[in-house]
This record gives sequence, structure tokens and C-alpha cells, in this order.
Amino acid sequence: MRRLALLLATVAAIATGCGSSNDNGGGGGTNTASGPDLSKPGEGQLNVVAWEGYTDPSFVKPFEKQTGCKVNAVYAGSSDEMFTKFRSGGGGQYDLVTPSGDASLRLIRSGAVAPLDISKLENHNDLAPQLKSPSFNTVGGKHYGISFMWGANVLIYNKDKVKPAPDSWSVLYDPKYKGKITVPDNPIQIADVALQFGGAQDPYSIDQATLDKARAKLMQQRPLVRKYWVLATDFEQLFKSGDAVVGAGWPLMTQDLRKAGMNVGEVLPKEGVTGWSDSWMISNKAKHPICAYKWMNYVTSPKVQAQVADVTGYSPPNLKTCEVVGPQRCKDLHIRDSKYYDTIKYWKTPTSPTNYRQWTDTWAQVRG
Repeated sequence: MRRLALLLATVAAIATGCGSSNDNGGGGGTNTASGPDLSKPGEGQLNVVAWEGYTDPSFVKPFEKQTGCKVNAVYAGSSDEMFTKFRSGGGGQYDLVTPSGDASLRLIRSGAVAPLDISKLENHNDLAPQLKSPSFNTVGGKHYGISFMWGANVLIYNKDKVKPAPDSWSVLYDPKYKGKITVPDNPIQIADVALQFGGAQDPYSIDQATLDKARAKLMQQRPLVRKYWVLATDFEQLFKSGDAVVGAGWPLMTQDLRKAGMNVGEVLPKEGVTGWSDSWMISNKAKHPICAYKWMNYVTSPKVQAQVADVTGYSPPNLKTCEVVGPQRCKDLHIRDSKYYDTIKYWKTPTSPTNYRQWTDTWAQVRG
């Protein structure tokens, strides 16, 4: 019921959040935002809504000691949940949020986030060219976010239980693994099916016929699924307990499971992958703007970007991170590989020919 309530709240907000159809970033307009005076001490705390792994103690504690800003974080398991949590209580409860592209434009259009003063963002000029003013956080020449980590949605499997090693998403529909499969509890999963089995060039812009085919495919999968996961920790616990041996997840899960001693593999299947590119965005009602800007500068610095990558397995946008991690790790993380970046179909909110309300209705039918 909690998930349903969040979903309904999000769908209701979309009428406002997706009211504009202008997805263009960069060109036109001027960034006139004026940030806080960073020579002054911080306000003492920072409240954020983030993905798991983005506020790990390994790099949060040094920041707190350095700035006096105590970081209070709550996690979201999906973009819908992040959108809803950040806007709860009138939008003044949190200072920062880390949305992916399927929520960032909704937040901009709903008026929940404020433009950033990039003159106060120390590492902005060191970001990869495609991530300086991307369409998912820059609108009308105004930067509403600074690009953070990015990556692909991957197929994860227990090497001791799934043989031979899979190279196709079709393993998630194989009756052989009935009751041992886990996938995200997220309507955006429809895009994965449209890409992997429908051949959609843009899996977020599909017609009703393709949406119906995706629903049929997902209905076929439903009796095989052990659990639809919400948080990364849900996914990891399913693998640790043996309740799941294969699933769709993020590199963070692979990292955590390997650290726990599990023999898991990760693959980018041959049909292609969706993914995310995240941003840090500030509330238009932020109560701790100095701490917020200090945090954005801290986590986009090369040293801390390397630490975030170590925790999550995600790719950082700051090109100078390569100087910290070395040539091989730089290559493994695709930090300077713009061609690899362009192969991923990044999350964005469906608007046409079918819209996100239709997707959430379809997902509700799949979940039953």
C-alpha cells in the first residue's frame, strides 16, 4: 500500500511536473542564479534525498569534519519515490536531491528545484563535455543541477547457480529460474522490455501497441519473479539468502555482493541496456544552501569522485578523476569514453506517444 500511495502521489504530480514539452538543455538564455557566500561557515546540517551509495560514511564523515555540516540522508528506491519524498511537506524538508533523468525534468517543471550558480561550482569546468549542460538538468540556459554519477542497468547473476554465463536478458524470462528472479519494482522497467524485445530505438517514446506488447511480456515474467525489489539492499538480501540467483540491478549491488564474498557476475546483455545519469539539485526552499554548495563541490572533486566510484561501481563525470584512479581504472569506468556513454539509453519520463500515466497504469496491471 505504501508503494501504491507513492505511485499515485507521483502520478498526480505529473500533471504539473510534465506540463512542458521542452526537453532542450544548454542553448539560449543565461544562468543568472546567485549562490551563497561560500567563505562563510555552513549552517550546521544538510538534508538530502539520495540513491543508496551516494552518502557513504567513507566520504561523508570527512566532509562533516571539514565543514561542520552534518549530512542527514534518506534513500529512495525509485525515481518516483525520490520525486515524491523530495516534494513532501511542501518541499522545504530537504536541501538536495540526486534524481536521474526521468525525475530531474519533472522537478524542474514543478518548480521544486532552483537554478544553480555555476560560478560557485568549483568542478563544473572539469566535467565531461556531454555532462556540463545536459538536457536532463539544464533548461533554457539555466543549470538546475550538476551532473554526478552515471551508468548502465546490468544483469547480475550468481556464478555458482547460473550456468552457462548469460549474455541475454531472456534469462529473466526463463522458467528454469522460476522463483529465483528479481527485477525492479518500477514502471520505467517497461523501457527495458521495449528496448530488449521490441527493438525500440527510443524505448521511452513508444506507441500503444508496443506498450501492450511490453505488458504481455512482463505478465509472462510475473509468475517467475521471486520479488520485485525496491531498494538495493532488498536485491542484495535476496542474493545473500539464496532466494534469487539472477536479476536486473545496478553495479552497486555487484560491488556490495562481491565485498560480502559472493561469487556474482555482471554483464551488459547483447540486446542493449538502459541506464541513468544523475544530478545534484537544490531545493528552491533549501534551508542550508552554504552546506549544499560545499557538498556539491566536495562530491564532484576528483578524489571524492574516486571514492564514490569505489563504493558504487558507477562512472564519475569529472575527467580529472582519471588522475586519481589511474589509466586502467579510468578505462574500466569509461570516464573519458564518450562513445560508450552514448550507447546507453538513459532514463527519461515518457510523454509521447504514450505518457507516464499510461506506463504506471500498465505497471499496476503487471504487479496485480
